[in-house]
Amino acid sequence: MKIPSNRIDDIARWFRTQLAERYEQNEIDLMAAYCLEAFAGYTRNDLVLRPESRVQESELLKLHFAVKDLKRGRPLQYVLGQAWFFGLTLQVTPDVLIPRPETEELVQLIIDEQGGTPGSFSILDIGTGSGCIAIALKKKLPRCHVYALDVSHGALQVAKANAQTCGTEIHFTEGDVRDAAVQEHLPRCQVIVSNPPYVLQSEIGTMAQHVTEHEPHTALFVPDSDELLYYRVIGQLALSKLKPGGTLYFEINEKLGLETCILLQQLGYTNVRLRQDIQGKDRMVAASR
Repeated sequence: MKIPSNRIDDIARWFRTQLAERYEQNEIDLMAAYCLEAFAGYTRNDLVLRPESRVQESELLKLHFAVKDLKRGRPLQYVLGQAWFFGLTLQVTPDVLIPRPETEELVQLIIDEQGGTPGSFSILDIGTGSGCIAIALKKKLPRCHVYALDVSHGALQVAKANAQTCGTEIHFTEGDVRDAAVQEHLPRCQVIVSNPPYVLQSEIGTMAQHVTEHEPHTALFVPDSDELLYYRVIGQLALSKLKPGGTLYFEINEKLGLETCILLQQLGYTNVRLRQDIQGKDRMVAASR
């Protein structure tokens, strides 16, 4: 698996030969471009305009290990140690889920509906992971006070680092949202948002291998016997933590949109609405207190 030379065009071709059995060529070229930029500082334009440019020995070693990781299916974002969300570059580790485009749509929905609210108000993000939702909302709604909760100490370390890098003040709490003592100390807010675990255990076999083998299962899966577990817990919590007129936002399992809406209606929420993502899949639910 020796890299033929330290020229960037040779390195890009080497990526193709090494990864051809697992990925499509355009996907490989994208991986090569991202890795060359992250580990050697060369842009995609350099690959076209300065193909004879060379990388240093230490950078070659990083590229070698990157390809090794990619060959075994490790997601590119974990290889790079970063992901992109709502125009932000965020640190990611295996302690957190890789932020997804559909979650950007959830953030945009909140901005569209809450952006015109006068004065400052509070937002609580439950299950913050990398902090992507909380940080993006603070960036776009700077007058807001943003709070974020996660059960994972490792995830909160990542989220805190991201908040600092992005220049955002987020109030973080470590704890399980199902714990009454944790619930008691959460603030009352105008907005509560959550992208909780919602993939059923029985769906593991239908998911991409790079997800099931590398991303944290505690942030992904719920038991089939209690598929709406976190929606029920958070929905009940928000009855006491949402201020009058406040709104609860969820990202949901596309197969459980109707069930989630019925649950929230049974809990006493009004104006319960189901929204689709850009692919036309049921992906978001909003409800008023």
